[in-house]
Amino acid sequence: MKNYVYLAASTLALSASAPALAQSNESTVKQTGTDGEVTITQTAEGNVSDADQSGTDGIVTITQNGPDGFNSSIANQSANNSAITVLQNGVDLLSPNPATNTSDINQAGDLQDVVSTQVGDANDSVVTQSGLQQGAALLQDGLGNSSTISQSDNGNGADVFQNGNDNSSIITQSDLDGTIDLDQIGEGHASTITQMDDNATNAVVLQTNADNTSTVTQRASNSDAFVTQSGAGNTSTLLQGIVSDNQQATITQTGDGNMSDVQQGVNGLGPLDDDNVVFIDQQGNLNIAAAVQINERNLVNILQTGNENEARVEVQGDGISGVGNEDNIATITQGGNNNFASVNQPGENNVYTVVQSGNMNTSTGDQRGRSLGGMAFITQIGDGNMSDVIQVGGGDGALSNTATVTQSGNLGISAVSQTGDQNTATLSQLFASSAADSSITQNGTLNAASVTQGGFGDTSAVTQIGTNNSITVTQNVP
Repeated sequence: MKNYVYLAASTLALSASAPALAQSNESTVKQTGTDGEVTITQTAEGNVSDADQSGTDGIVTITQNGPDGFNSSIANQSANNSAITVLQNGVDLLSPNPATNTSDINQAGDLQDVVSTQVGDANDSVVTQSGLQQGAALLQDGLGNSSTISQSDNGNGADVFQNGNDNSSIITQSDLDGTIDLDQIGEGHASTITQMDDNATNAVVLQTNADNTSTVTQRASNSDAFVTQSGAGNTSTLLQGIVSDNQQATITQTGDGNMSDVQQGVNGLGPLDDDNVVFIDQQGNLNIAAAVQINERNLVNILQTGNENEARVEVQGDGISGVGNEDNIATITQGGNNNFASVNQPGENNVYTVVQSGNMNTSTGDQRGRSLGGMAFITQIGDGNMSDVIQVGGGDGALSNTATVTQSGNLGISAVSQTGDQNTATLSQLFASSAADSSITQNGTLNAASVTQGGFGDTSAVTQIGTNNSITVTQNVP
């Protein structure tokens, strides 16, 4: 048995020794394993270190310096062929606590590695490793940052960088071969990342500016999560559920006070929910975006460039795998203020696009059933426009519903409801339409209706129940 202890500029304190003098350094080392190595260097005042090594072929290196010292480090290593490296550089940044930086590392299992660096004041970190071949790298630079990393199972890696003040992160990896890259630059950020149940998940979170909050839960194999928060006061919640694979989510928040809530797959027993993709980009302020993807190969793309807009794409598919619930697409773009858009697509191969560039516009779409097509395009450029589209397909022989609504003026109101096969409704209420109102209801097969209104106070209602019908209405087009 060959154990090595290296102490530099420190006072070695054993259990029977007298209390250390004020502002002196204190180091406690316990070795019960074989071929272990502990190196402790303390060059500033008030540092405390405790190293307990009971594994085989382990290495513990602790460096505590100043200019102000008062660092505390605990390293418990029962793992084999593992390494712990701690560097603490205490700088008095006027924190209310006398202790500067605190590090607590617990290592069990085999082939573990931890590198922890703390520069500044009142930073706190806890790293716990079990299992096999875990890796954790942590850098804290600033005042009052806190980080907790817990790794179990095998082959996980976590990289945490905190540069600023009062940032906090909680990382839990209980899956296989998960990777996490977290950067917090600024003040008051909070990040919680959980990887569990499955394997090969990847999460990348970047928080800059101030007071952003991100929660990522990954339970789906081979899934990726990318969250970027460069504004202030944003909130992002992402769940990639169990019994699903290959989920992809990209969330970008560059404005202030935005909220994003995304769920891909169910978080429990249910159908397969594979290959879903979400893109959410919030460039304005105080926007709300919510997306729920149930079943496979759904795509959601939400862009919000204005302020106080709300967009919801919830339940694309009804949770019955392989029965008309796949390949839904929804795109919502809101460039104005106080707009609301909602899309719910249970069905197969549905496409829905909403563009609202004005203010206080409202668009709701449904596309229910299991139609093999179903397409709706709504464009509202103006203020106070309202559009309601419901397309119901299903049954044998269901083909393609299509609805296109364009409202370029103000206060246009349009409602389209289509039930059956191969229905087509096209509405355009042109520029400066201030009181236009059009309602189209088609129940049957092979129906087509087209309405164009360009004047003031126009009203058009079309109802078709039957087959092979076609109606065209044109009113006061300038």
